[in-house]
Amino acid sequence: MVGSSILAISDSKVGIWKQAELESWNDDLRVGKVVFQDDGSSTELGMEALTLSEYAQMSDEDESDLSSEESDSSDYEEDSLQGLGFLESSALQKGIQTETAIFAKWENHTRGMASKMMANMGYREGMGLGATGQGILDPISVKVLPAKQSLDHALQSHEGDENKEKIGKKRSRGGKRKREKKFAEAARAARDEEESRPDVFSLINSQLAKHGEALNGGSAVKQQNKNSGEKKVDRRALVAYDNEVTELRMRVVKLEEMANRNRKEKVVYEAAMRKLNETRNTLAEAEAAQASASNAVTSREKEKKWLKF
Repeated sequence: MVGSSILAISDSKVGIWKQAELESWNDDLRVGKVVFQDDGSSTELGMEALTLSEYAQMSDEDESDLSSEESDSSDYEEDSLQGLGFLESSALQKGIQTETAIFAKWENHTRGMASKMMANMGYREGMGLGATGQGILDPISVKVLPAKQSLDHALQSHEGDENKEKIGKKRSRGGKRKREKKFAEAARAARDEEESRPDVFSLINSQLAKHGEALNGGSAVKQQNKNSGEKKVDRRALVAYDNEVTELRMRVVKLEEMANRNRKEKVVYEAAMRKLNETRNTLAEAEAAQASASNAVTSREKEKKWLKF
């Protein structure tokens, strides 16, 4: 035991055990000389003040004896475990495992550890990976390549498999045209949707188009009146004039609101005011035509009444 780590009491009054090393031992006096590891001091203590530490270092003879005992016990265990039951279990460990459900063929030789872990986490066969099952369904396949071959061999074999699959498949007619047509329709729909989104400029353009149509309609009515010359105006034409005047007045109100709302936007405000002035002119002309038609209808009805007498 000389040279081994022990626990010794540094002071009998205090009674604190400290780590020390046994430097020498006197069998006659049953006293040993110890050296404390913390401060390097040494003293002689009796058996009652010494005890072995769990980290005691054994001598070479003790280590050799212990190693020989361990080797003997291991030999005995090996000899005793050569029975039929152990041979069967070892054969099962070396062969293809069938004790649990597997999700990939290569797990036959990995004892299904991945399958067990995934099953414990709630995975079921046929489900997709991921929190919502959006991942792949089939595990990644493992292909054993010949020894001493470069990666080019693997790429060539993969390309060969793809070519075989392409040759095996029947070529469909018109597939490319259908895809191009489908893509063109999708692009057209997206463009139409983008153009149909309402904004300030589209509103201005639509208002300008409506007012342009109204102006063209008013000029067409004027031209028709000029071409017809002395054509008679009846109640139906008077109702049409009334509808046109009402619609123009509503447009004037909307344009005034638009101009007041966009006073800070110079471009929008100028466009709205320009269209408002044009609409006001058209409204004045329509009101004049309405008044003329109303007067004509009224005078003709009076004339009919006088003719009855």
